[in-house]
Amino acid sequence: GNGGGGGVWVPISRVGSAGGILGGSIGASLMGFVDAVFSPEADRIVGHGYGGSVHFWTQDRSREENAMVAAKREAADGMEADALVTARWVADPCITGHFRPVVDMAWDPDGEYLLTTSSDQTTRLWSEVPTASETTECRWIEVGRPQVHGYDMTSIVCVGGNSNDDNSDNTEGGGEPCHRFVSGADEKMLRVFDAPASTLRMLGSIHQSRIFVKGSADSPKDGSAENSSTSWRVERAFLPSLGLSNKATADVDQESSKYAGPTNNSDEFADTVEDGKSVELKLPSERDLGVTTLWPETAKLFGHESELVCLDAYRAQQSSSGSVTEGSRTTLVASSCKARNDVASAAIRLWDSKKGTCVGILKGGHRSTVSTMSFSLDGKYLASSGKDRRICIWKRVNTDVSESGYELSAAVDSAHKRIVWSVHFCPKAPDILASGSRDGLVKLWRISEGADGSLETKELLRFEPMSKAGKNPVTAVAFADDLLKGSNGSDIDYGILSIGTESGRVEVWAVPIPSDTYSSSDSKGIPKPVLLRAIPFNDGHFDTVKKLSWRPRTGHANGLNNDGRLVDLTLASCGQDNGVRIFNLVIRNTI
Repeated sequence: GNGGGGGVWVPISRVGSAGGILGGSIGASLMGFVDAVFSPEADRIVGHGYGGSVHFWTQDRSREENAMVAAKREAADGMEADALVTARWVADPCITGHFRPVVDMAWDPDGEYLLTTSSDQTTRLWSEVPTASETTECRWIEVGRPQVHGYDMTSIVCVGGNSNDDNSDNTEGGGEPCHRFVSGADEKMLRVFDAPASTLRMLGSIHQSRIFVKGSADSPKDGSAENSSTSWRVERAFLPSLGLSNKATADVDQESSKYAGPTNNSDEFADTVEDGKSVELKLPSERDLGVTTLWPETAKLFGHESELVCLDAYRAQQSSSGSVTEGSRTTLVASSCKARNDVASAAIRLWDSKKGTCVGILKGGHRSTVSTMSFSLDGKYLASSGKDRRICIWKRVNTDVSESGYELSAAVDSAHKRIVWSVHFCPKAPDILASGSRDGLVKLWRISEGADGSLETKELLRFEPMSKAGKNPVTAVAFADDLLKGSNGSDIDYGILSIGTESGRVEVWAVPIPSDTYSSSDSKGIPKPVLLRAIPFNDGHFDTVKKLSWRPRTGHANGLNNDGRLVDLTLASCGQDNGVRIFNLVIRNTI
């Protein structure tokens, strides 16, 4: 007191929820706060969570209360303490992100959102949300946490069809329901997740707000997230105490079921407009992300003998009438696991995620762990490689010949001098494959088919990323959906290839893709690759790049500019530095 007689400090307000879910994993709990500070005006609090998130709270007072408090502050210094006692604190959307290495990611087939998975045992959903300003600016924020697990995550792939493929139920029809993904962790099973109805409504609101801000450049499409059928979907998922599987229903004594999950409002983000009326865009808080934005787990896929390493998926292309053009199976998932000195465990398993069954096992291709796989766009080929430095090409055959529908048709021994970290087929040229290795080289391969059906894999070219310090191991490669035209009447197109390295450098190259009839004897040979962009060090990663992925262009405005000479592209990257980066690139469509 003023007389110096001392006193007892007592709490007058409490903000945040430091405990998370009882028995939940680290991804669903804040694990406490490590620091907090008041703003100079004492009307905001900033807190730093254990997992790296930054939280904000603001005093919730009316305009009259603010004026009254200001008058009292002028009259007496002690009124500030009274204001703090009577104030209500409201949580604002916080800054979140992974707090351990991000090992894999996958785009929604329509490009509406990005899923990332990490060693922090979570899968997170990122969406492009408009800001409240009157410009067309948007920023990517975490709006969902579909999976909170008890094991470190290792891989993820989106298997849902495009939004216009969604069915009225989950059991009938030939197409795979949209908004579905398969993930792998340091365990022996794959897990399949479907989006709940609450998530689709939120994505629909975000999409509408983006249309309102950007105009026709990002116009809605038939069957988009907000219009897809949700009659068979659950409202939300629940995380059982001490459990690993997200349930569609909650037990009575389950803690996550007791939390209603109110969404905090913020004026920082633009409102959406429906039927000409402004509707407030509500975004989840950190507490909501770990509890109420979970996706229900719909299936478990058993079969591997050790921990999962990587995944890839093939989605059958559909004709304009909506019928499946390639076989009756709309989605095929390939998975690999750690091979512990056992050739048998180096096999690749193929799954029908909709039926939840293993449809084939690809054996005899590798002698050690398969670290990377890639389906060609038409599903005709599956490329795989890994620690044994062998690139295998599996060709789809008649299902009457092989149980799995794929068989080993070509292999290149010692394709690189060190482990092959990444392979990827060119979407516009399904017979062109890129590979990146620890030896610091990127190689381009052509798969040629003979008259008798045999395959031949031929190296077209090799090059190194731009680096000042010797060999820079290549850890990720990814082709974009577009091709660039050669200048001066050249009949060679160029593929857009992104490259990630162990040092964190991200580069974008134009690599020549000669046609089947191209002969090097007719000219000076295949042109050299051209460096298009090198991401500045300050904007890139400062540790190993784990994955690169280009945003699909089916659901947003990226593509040729109005003048037809520039291509707008979006590239996502994740790395060992716990970060996810999203770059908007503008590239000339001729080389």
